[in-house]
Amino acid sequence: MGEIKMLKRPRNFKKMLILPCMCSITFYLGSQIMTHTEAAFIHETKVEATLSTAIIFPKTVNTLKEQSEKHKQFIEREYGTMKGKSKATSIEEIKQAISVWQHGREKIVAEKEALQNVYTEIEAPYNQIQEELKVNKDESMQQVSIYVNEGFRSIKEKRDYIEKEISLKAIDEQIQALQQQLNVAIEAEGQKKAEEQKKAEEQKKVEEQKKIEEQKKAEEQKKIEEQKKAE
Repeated sequence: MGEIKMLKRPRNFKKMLILPCMCSITFYLGSQIMTHTEAAFIHETKVEATLSTAIIFPKTVNTLKEQSEKHKQFIEREYGTMKGKSKATSIEEIKQAISVWQHGREKIVAEKEALQNVYTEIEAPYNQIQEELKVNKDESMQQVSIYVNEGFRSIKEKRDYIEKEISLKAIDEQIQALQQQLNVAIEAEGQKKAEEQKKAEEQKKVEEQKKIEEQKKAEEQKKIEEQKKAE
């Protein structure tokens, strides 16, 4: 029998084994990196989708809160100025007070409407999120609900406070009270003038009567003197 000769390994045999192994490792690592990247992307996409669904962002909520605070402070300042004119006595003071209250009312009505608009703007996404939370309780939705709920609560408190403490009904009642006070003051002023006129006329009559009597006495005295001369 002939000798069995062993086949020689090719010189590049080791390289041929190493190359597929390196490819496998690279593919595995790449797949892991892609998995984490995709997860992060999916999470970010969910948050963005949730925010998009909410139709309101934290910056917008903060802006609405700032606007509501400005409207509240303006109304409080204006109402304070109006209350400072409540105690009036003279007709001119009462007229001025009525003017201040009427113009102040117009400003407060405008500011209240603006405050209500801010409330309406936050109320819509707030209600939408409450409905979303019934079926979607993921983390991104919870995060959105936190800042929207806080903004809604803050703005609602301001609106409710203004409606309770500075009501248009109370303002109208005060204006009506001032107008009644003005009518009374004008009537009293008229009566006072009438009495003064009456006293002046009576005084005039007294003075005229006094002049008549003095003139009469003078004539009588003159007659007496003429009679004495005649004798």
